[in-house]
Amino acid sequence: MSWLEPVLVIGGILVAGFVAVWLFQRSLDQPGGRAGLGTGGNGLGLVENMFSPGRGDAREELDRQKKAGAVLPSADDEPPRTDAVFDDEGQLRSVTLRRVQRPTGD
Repeated sequence: MSWLEPVLVIGGILVAGFVAVWLFQRSLDQPGGRAGLGTGGNGLGLVENMFSPGRGDAREELDRQKKAGAVLPSADDEPPRTDAVFDDEGQLRSVTLRRVQRPTGD
């Protein structure tokens, strides 16, 4: 019986671990189950900035660029020319946008 006890204990721990992971995965699928998972996303950011400030600054700049909005056309840009193609029933089939080329001042 001396070899059976450690096997049962190890088996119990493994089964408990699998059940815990299974229940955790099921809880993530519930509505709101993933809320708050990203709160500690950059917990070591200060350590990174202390030991490698250039790398930390570069990562922050990349994050800023990802969050930046699209570049808007300037006010003096001409609107693009639109060509729309309709089928026999009057449904829109395709739209082609072409930018009008400005003549060069040569």
